[in-house]
Amino acid sequence: MEPKIVFDISKNEHFKLLENYKTLHRKIKIGMKVEMNKGEINPEVLKSVKIFVLAGPQEKFTEAEFQYLKDYVANGGNLLLMLGEGGETDYFNTNVNFLLEEYGMSINNDSVVRPHYYKYFHPKEALISGGVVPNKIIKSLLSNNKNVSSTLQYMEDKYKIEFVYPFGATMNVVAPSNVILTTGPVAYPFNRPIAGLFVNEKDGKILATGSGHMFSDKYITHDTNMSLWDEFMNVLLDKSPLSSTEFTDTEIYDYTIIPDTIYLAEQPKICLVESLDCDIPSDFKQMFDMSLHSINNNLLRDVIGAYEKLDVKYEPLKIIKPQFEIPLPPLQLAVFQTVFSDLKAPPCELFDLDEEFSSSKAQITQLTNKCLASALSDDGKTSKPVNEKELEYFIQECGRVLNIYPEDQKWPAKEIIHYIGVRIAQYKKLDRD
Repeated sequence: MEPKIVFDISKNEHFKLLENYKTLHRKIKIGMKVEMNKGEINPEVLKSVKIFVLAGPQEKFTEAEFQYLKDYVANGGNLLLMLGEGGETDYFNTNVNFLLEEYGMSINNDSVVRPHYYKYFHPKEALISGGVVPNKIIKSLLSNNKNVSSTLQYMEDKYKIEFVYPFGATMNVVAPSNVILTTGPVAYPFNRPIAGLFVNEKDGKILATGSGHMFSDKYITHDTNMSLWDEFMNVLLDKSPLSSTEFTDTEIYDYTIIPDTIYLAEQPKICLVESLDCDIPSDFKQMFDMSLHSINNNLLRDVIGAYEKLDVKYEPLKIIKPQFEIPLPPLQLAVFQTVFSDLKAPPCELFDLDEEFSSSKAQITQLTNKCLASALSDDGKTSKPVNEKELEYFIQECGRVLNIYPEDQKWPAKEIIHYIGVRIAQYKKLDRD
């Protein structure tokens, strides 16, 4: 017989199975029977239920309902509780901590953020590495998950596992419960619990986490979140029980509260010397002089009395009708079409028109005359010794005029003569193909 899992929707849960957990629904209905509870929680509802899920309740539970849940866990039932950032305050003052505190757990009214950008743009979409505590879960994730980074070979195994913890809160977890997940050394606040587990003598369990978003459709396929859900199910279904030795090496920092710096920055005192010679009260807000920013009519009588002392007639203020001066003349309709200035003609004196528009034969003739004139001696009859550079220049210019090689390339003289010789030989052949 398939185990039955029930999602409660009687308290206006924020995370609904058919809206936020569609991917999760398709996964768990393969091996489990999935149901939803719309009425009050009572023993009849909890009967034969293997896992009862509270996914972000937004209404208060009655004392009787809490007692039924306690009896359900005491008799070997499994309870999965998920909330989000802000804790009970942001979820319409739900009272789930009243149930969790009896088992050593509570969800705080805060948020987990990542101080530096990595993979996810929003700071509250915190990517946590090194946050899995039980060694058994770490080994299972490393062996079964393909998303675990294989490039971090020189780090501890737990730092190779990354999961996204979006819009979640921290938790307080003390005995008899144990910490399963923490924020790790990167997400702030550092090394604080974000998931806890309670197990009684009859294997009744309560697994609570501060973020229900991590298993929603948007994030469950990211990093190792899907595998993390599988590990949670294995723990609740006793497929992978955790012993007490799994939680021995857990580094948890103290939960410290910092002052509201934004409020303090908006309420400064004129001079700090005023507070040096006085005792500091227990409520630090009393040290700020709020009257400096007040708006009232306490000095109005003194202002009116100053008119009599100065022999000035007092008259109430009147509204002066403004007179706007027109600095520019009024606009008129354009009668003629606007004439735009044209671009200037190109400077044609920079071009040799004879060279640009003359034919190939004329250019070769001019080049030949130029080279012959430089090759003759001063008397114009005898020739000078052949200059190899001038001869190479003559052949290259002839190749340029005849378009033997592209303009952006410059062939040597030998290649040009070889190319012309090959073309002439092919032309004189009887069978040119």
